[in-house]
Order: sequence, then structure tokens, then C-alpha cells
Amino acid sequence: MVLVLVYLLYFGIYMAGYNMLTDEISQSLYSKTSYLTNTLEEEIRRIQKLQFECINDDIIFYTISAFPILTKSEQVKKLLEMQNRLKILHESSTYIDEVFVCIPGMNRKISSVGGVELVGEKNQEFQNMQEKSLLSPIFYDQGSMYLGATYPNNIVNMDTAQMFTLVIRLSEKELKKELNFLGEYPDSGIKLVDCGGKYELNVGRDINLEGINSTKEQWLQQVTDEKDHQKYTVFKINSAFLNMDLFAYVSNQTVYRNLQIYRNIFFICLLMVMLMMAVYIYSLHVVISHPIKILVKTIERMETGNLGVRIEEKREDEFGYVYIAFNRMAESLQNQMEINYKQKLLTQQAELRHLQSQINPHFLYNSFFTLYRMAKDEDCEGIVEFSSYLSEYYRYITKSARSDTELKTEVEHARRYAQIQAMRFKRRLTVEFEELPEEFEKITVPRLIVHPLLENAFEHGLNNVEKGGVLRVWYERKEEKLYIHVQDNGVGMTAAELETLKESFRQTEETIENGICNIDRRLKIKFGEEYGIEISAEEGRGTVCSLVLPADSDEQGGEYV
Repeated sequence: MVLVLVYLLYFGIYMAGYNMLTDEISQSLYSKTSYLTNTLEEEIRRIQKLQFECINDDIIFYTISAFPILTKSEQVKKLLEMQNRLKILHESSTYIDEVFVCIPGMNRKISSVGGVELVGEKNQEFQNMQEKSLLSPIFYDQGSMYLGATYPNNIVNMDTAQMFTLVIRLSEKELKKELNFLGEYPDSGIKLVDCGGKYELNVGRDINLEGINSTKEQWLQQVTDEKDHQKYTVFKINSAFLNMDLFAYVSNQTVYRNLQIYRNIFFICLLMVMLMMAVYIYSLHVVISHPIKILVKTIERMETGNLGVRIEEKREDEFGYVYIAFNRMAESLQNQMEINYKQKLLTQQAELRHLQSQINPHFLYNSFFTLYRMAKDEDCEGIVEFSSYLSEYYRYITKSARSDTELKTEVEHARRYAQIQAMRFKRRLTVEFEELPEEFEKITVPRLIVHPLLENAFEHGLNNVEKGGVLRVWYERKEEKLYIHVQDNGVGMTAAELETLKESFRQTEETIENGICNIDRRLKIKFGEEYGIEISAEEGRGTVCSLVLPADSDEQGGEYV
């Protein structure tokens, strides 16, 4: 095992050195290559800008346009002025090797280097320069790179006569001098390649890059040269403006030359590991065995069901953190067991009240009596509506009370109950029941949490109201909380009665007789202490009972048990 660790240590040191040096070379190549590419692009852009300014120069345009009507001396003068203008453009950049204008109408070529030259009407050079300048501002001919521009420029109709073509030949010597930034690395080189395969410029060592993947704008990979069978680290940057790939590469021997340092570090580490092994074997029993025994014994006591057990020993080493984590885990398990017990108790109480509501003879009797009165009054539509509400009401409450439900379903059940009561007491009260906003429909809540609030309002708030009673159900969002308000204009409560009811919410006894308190505890266990039921009331002016729920479904607690 120790030998495996030693070998892993060696491999880690070796790979760290390899990766560090590779990253160093890669970063250097990337920075220099990227800078060079940007510099080259900017310089050629500047040259093109000067080229377009030269095309629109009055001297060149006037000389070509008015040449046939000028005298011989004026023609010579204007041609010399044009040549001087081309020389100015030539001297504006070291990248420029020659600037010349091809004028088909005059059968002349005017160069910044060679002066004025007469050419034939069907000169092949004229045609090549004119056609290639029309197709692309950057083109290649006989191993040289050119920047071409015609006047007028019409690439739609190639047969349109061109007044003249201004061509700039870039200096291969200056380009190589600019590209020679890897001279510090032996067996390195730069390759500038046209994406169409028409041009290639090499600086330094030349290696074969054919067959490698060059579709990406930039990448780093290893290439083995077929000539000397050496491996090279190759970095590529693509220039969309120049339509070229710039490859920078350096021999891997340069990368590996510093690995001897890491080999020496390895031997030093090996000696240190051997020394540490002796110390480790000696301290293993003393440092580890004792705290492990304490931990095992405590776990065995916990297996017997004693969740109150804790490790009291204080340590300043790693086992101290383990002991603290174990104590937190034991406390969490104990708290969770208590919560589960309370949940089970509250669920049983909710089931009991649920069963009681299913067989509530008073409500059932009153409902049938209402149907009887409607039948006696021959109110067929009312009978259909009332019986529909009643059947949906009993169909919902006869489901299992254990499972949760969507808030939309729970609210619809409460709405049916309110509609039944509204039809029963239509001479005494009215019900205003708002529609649940769509954004809250999918919130999962325990069953039978809204209906009891309405039942409480009818039985206690509006029971003695003979006329003008109003029950209103409405919704309000405050930050991340949803409030479902059940408001009545009944008898209300005194301040003392309200305080007594709120105090019952804070009880922690296992038996909670009040159904509203039961709902409050169920919501707090499921969603957290900040949720539950809030009540406000004023004697003679009614009561507002509000359910407080999480407004977003992703903030809900675990599944209710």
C-alpha cells in the first residue's frame, strides 16, 4: 500500500511538472501568436484603408480620366505625380514590397518601383490582377500575397470595364521577419497558410501539418513530424479577416528539458516518505485505535435505541471533527424522530376529525332538509345545483386524509362547501369567493386546511347573524408568502378571547383539541415555523382567519406524512 502511494506521488509530481511546462509553453504560444495575428490584421486593415484613400485620390482619378486630352508634357507630369503618390503609399508600411496601378484604357502599368511601363491590350497580368481583385481584396499569385482594389468595383458583372486596378504586393521578407518570434525555442517554427491552400509562408523549422484537424478556430494538439519523428506541440489561431490559419509549433524536447528537476524532487520525497512511514507505523495504534474504539462503542449504544447518547470527549485533531459531526447527527436523528412522532399524532387527529366530518349527521340532515324544501317549492334547477355541490363535497371528503393535494383541488372543495352553505342560508348571508390565481394552483398542501376555516366562520362567526352576513375568501401575496384570507362580518371576538386562541397556537402538548390549532401545527411542521394560521378579530365587527403558505412550489417542505 505504501509503495502504491509512493508511485502515485511520483506520478503526480511528474504530471504536475509536465502540465506546468506544457501550460507555460501553450500560454506563451497563444499570447504571442494571438498578438501577432492581431498585429498583422490591424496592419493590413490600415494598408487597405490607405489603398482605398489612394483610389479616390484626385491625382490618380484626374490623370486617368483626362489622359487622352492632355498634351505630352502634361501626360508625363501627371504620370510622375501618380508615381509619387504610389511611392507615398509604398513607404507607409514595411509590409509593402510594391504598389502599382494597372490601367487597361491607357495600356500602362505604373509602379512605385519600376515607374511607367507600356503593356499590350491583352496582357495576361492585367487580366489576372483585375479578375482576382474583383473576387477578393486579398489574393495570391505566383507565391506572393496581394491586396487588390478596382475602380469601379462591380463583382456582379465580371464583363464590366474597369477604369483601373490598384494592387499592393506584400513583402515576403518583412512578413517572415515579423513572424520570427519563436527564435528563442530550438526546433520551432511558424506557418502561415491560406485556408484555400493557395499560399503558404514558413518561418523556422518546417514540419508537415497535413491531415490534422484544422476546422476549429483555435486548438492545441501534439503532432509527430514524419521527417525527424519528433513530437511537436502545435497551436493554431484562425484569422477570419485574412482567411488564414497561423500555426506555431515547438519541439517537445524543449518542454521536457526541465523534468530532471522533478526527478531530483522525487528522490528527496522518497526519502521523506520512508522516514514518515516509520513515524506512521509507530503512531497508528496510539493516535487512531483509541478514538475509534470510543466511536464504535457509542454507535453500539445507539443501535440499542438510545438516541440521547453523545460523545463527551474533546479532541483537537481530526477525530474531534468526527465526534462533533456524530453528535450533530445523533441530535438530528433524535429531533427527526420527535417531529415524525408529532406528525403521526397530528395526522391521526386530522383523520379522526375527517371521519367525524364524513358522518356529521347535523350537516347531512340540514342538507337533506334543504333539498326537501327545494323539492316542495318545485325548484328543479336549485335541486340539481345543490345535489351536484353535495355529491362533489362528499366525494372529496371520503378520500384518504393521509395524502396531500394541490391547492387548486383543496380550494375547489372549500368553494363547494361555501356554495352549499350559501344556498342554505341565502336569506341570511352572501358568500364572496375569489378565484385562485393560476400561479398558486400547483402548490402541494395537506388536505382539509381551507374547509375547516369556512366551517368555523359559519358556526361561530355568522351563526347568530340573521341578516346581511358576508363571508369573503380572497388571496394576497406578500414577498414569498401566499395568504388565503377567510373574513366574516359576524360577532368577532374580544381581545381576551383572541389572545387565548393565539396562546393555544403556541401550545406544544401532544394533544391539541382545537381543529384550527391542529391545522396550524400541521402547516408549521410541513413548511416551517413562519407558516401556519394568523387570526385578527374585533368584537362586533367580524374575524379574519388567514392561512399562510409558501407562494412558490419549489419552497415547499418535504412530503407530509
